[in-house]
Amino acid sequence: MKYPTLSPKYILWIFLVLLGLQACSSDNQQEKSSENDFQIEKIDSFEVNNLTRVIISDYSEQEKTYLGYATVEDEILEIDLDGNIIQRAKKKGDGPGNYGNWNPIGMSFGPDGLRIAELPFALFAFDSTYQTQFQQRIQSPLPIRAFGPLGKTQYFESNDSTFFLVGPSNYLSAHYLIRNEEGRDTLKNFYKLHLESGEMKSVVPYRAQSVYRQTEGFYPELMTKSFQINRKTSELLVLHGLEDEIEVYDLTGLNYKGSIPLKHEEFLTYNSVPIEIEQSDERITQLRMMAGRNISLIQIDEDLYLISYFTGITPSEYDNRKAEDPLYSPISDLNEKRLILIKNKKQLNQELPSVPGTILFGMGNGKFLVQEPENSEIEEEVTRFSIYQVKI
Repeated sequence: MKYPTLSPKYILWIFLVLLGLQACSSDNQQEKSSENDFQIEKIDSFEVNNLTRVIISDYSEQEKTYLGYATVEDEILEIDLDGNIIQRAKKKGDGPGNYGNWNPIGMSFGPDGLRIAELPFALFAFDSTYQTQFQQRIQSPLPIRAFGPLGKTQYFESNDSTFFLVGPSNYLSAHYLIRNEEGRDTLKNFYKLHLESGEMKSVVPYRAQSVYRQTEGFYPELMTKSFQINRKTSELLVLHGLEDEIEVYDLTGLNYKGSIPLKHEEFLTYNSVPIEIEQSDERITQLRMMAGRNISLIQIDEDLYLISYFTGITPSEYDNRKAEDPLYSPISDLNEKRLILIKNKKQLNQELPSVPGTILFGMGNGKFLVQEPENSEIEEEVTRFSIYQVKI
């Protein structure tokens, strides 16, 4: 069979058409890639001059005020946008209106302008002048001694009632609550506390598919979680330390709705250990110091969540770095920490290195607050904070 001969002009025309199609495909790929890219910029910073260390646990967009705590004076602080302390409240100690000799383990702004202080065994709700409006007992199995708040006490409202999700495992690894296999298998994530009545019950059990339920042992220091309440969607999002998904629950009944898959670029894991293991066992060190873990989940906008995680390191890496620096702390190593962004319940393709310091909480409009590292060379009289913003 004889095939027709194509003219040079026709061949050139075909070549140009194919070249154009390739360019369009490349442009589409770049556009799709750019939609999944994000960057983080430091947009502001301030310092709080208090002579001693200050912890900031929450921010009120309505009042343009931070809620903080002075760790030495044991005072609740209210701080303006420039870092000035505009109010101090001394609530530690005995007597009416005080919360005893424990320090708060959680603090936040609550509904209707309330200021919330979560103690190991009680929750206090103060008005803006720090007069007690509610005081409810928390039946906690684990006393926690802390220098100040370890996080933000979160709440939601349903059927004209206010509920707080409280308990020690909001701030510490839940392995401290486990004494035997039954304790592991019946463990739940939260205590749900009714602010007005004081009624409290355990809620949100660990799912059968959870990594923590797939073993006869447990994971010391790795049974942590970070969670956010989205009032717009009426959802609770929970990220456990070792999971590769965010669990999503409805707020009405705290029932499981589904999950948001996660993919870590690097995530080194170690095996669980027996519940009765000796604390001197080297496997404990591997889990506590070397294993990868999710550190925090914060909401930075209505449909944006930022995840910070630690990649994990090998025993040889740990030994070598410890030999070079006896004070080396893997979990504080900025080179081993990454950031993941979730938008509209989907993970963006890109990961970024984390930022220096401790990521505290989201502030809306893509912003989040970071407490900067302390200066190890000199004792400073200020605590420094920075505001970062995610830009997509």
